[in-house]
Amino acid sequence: MPAHNVQIETKLLQSLKDGDQSAFSELYELHAASLTGYAVSRLSSLDEAKDIIQDLFVYLWEERENIVITTSLKSFLFAALRYRIIDHIRKNITRRKYAEMTLRLVADYMASAEDELVAKDISRMLELAVNDLPSRTKEIYRLSRHRQLAVKEIASLLHLSEQTVKNQLTTALSYLRISIERIAVLLLIWPILS
Repeated sequence: MPAHNVQIETKLLQSLKDGDQSAFSELYELHAASLTGYAVSRLSSLDEAKDIIQDLFVYLWEERENIVITTSLKSFLFAALRYRIIDHIRKNITRRKYAEMTLRLVADYMASAEDELVAKDISRMLELAVNDLPSRTKEIYRLSRHRQLAVKEIASLLHLSEQTVKNQLTTALSYLRISIERIAVLLLIWPILS
C-alpha cells in the first residue's frame, strides 16, 4: 500500500476509534469488495460471504476502541476473515453431521415403529385365525401356546387322551401354517398396494 494510502487509513482508523461513522463507512468501502471476493472464493456462496463480512464489520465497529492493529487494517481484516470462514465451515460440518445423525435416528425410529405395527398386525391376524378354529382345538392350542402347558398337562386338565391333544394341536398348527402363509403373501404385496 502506498505511503499516502497508509496515512489515510491511519487517520480513518483513529476517527473510527473516536466513533466517527463516516470513517467506518469509508473503511467499509475500501475493503468490503475484496473481502467479499475472498470469502466467496472459499465458501462458494455469496449470501454466506456477505453475512460473514457484515459480522466482521459489526465486530470492527463494536470493538473499535479495543482493537489493536499491529499490521495494516487490510491484513488485520483478512486474518480475521480467515478465522471466521474456518469457524463457519466447522459449524456447518458439525450441523451437517448432526442433521445426518438426526435423520438416521428418525429413520431407525420410523423403521422400528413400522416393524412394531407390522408385528401387531401379524399378531392380530394370527389371533383371528386362532378364533376360526373349532372351540376344543382353539382351547388346546391356547393352553399349549399361551399358557405353555405340556401335552400331558393339557390331557389331564381336559380329561382327554394325550393322542387326542396331539391330534388337535397338529390340526391347529396345520390350519395356522396356511393362515401364516396367507399373511406373509399379504405383507409382501402390501407395500406395492400402499
